[in-house]
Amino acid sequence: MFRADRLLTMRTRLSAAYKGVNALLMKEGAKDFISGQDFDQTVFFGESVDIHHIFPRDWCIKAHIPADVYDSIINKTPLSSRTNRILGGLAPSIYLARLERGAEGSPPIPADTIDAYLRSHLINPALLRNDDFEGFFRARQVALLKLIEGATGHSTYVGQETDEPEIDLPDEAADDMPAVAAE
Repeated sequence: MFRADRLLTMRTRLSAAYKGVNALLMKEGAKDFISGQDFDQTVFFGESVDIHHIFPRDWCIKAHIPADVYDSIINKTPLSSRTNRILGGLAPSIYLARLERGAEGSPPIPADTIDAYLRSHLINPALLRNDDFEGFFRARQVALLKLIEGATGHSTYVGQETDEPEIDLPDEAADDMPAVAAE
């Protein structure tokens, strides 16, 4: 059984459940935001693939979103290292517009193509383009729960929280651990 509130506490790549959700996203066809490349078990253009923030940490801090919210798996997804560097700490509306315009070394990407890439990560493009963190967060939480239910064949538990101890470590502690690439 998977508790729905567990998505709120999954914050580090050390958690098996955290890895499992991202493996499900990759299995279901999540595509890199820039290249459109599928994440597979082989080489991803020679780049490392890791799990990165969708609404960047810097943006969330400026927007006064608590770290325990923006660091949850709901706001993270598999991306190539190159894509993560290009997105930087900008608001989604800004980094998406930048992807559409293109830049030196990166051709323009049509908005409908970017939107398809976002949907492959269970992200509502309109909410991201409007920098609507709350709407994005709620919609993605529901979408991730449906993904988990589909994979397990069971409904998620949405009752009261339990006193089950959490074992995830803060991201700062995980930063000292080696990166986990998509396998």
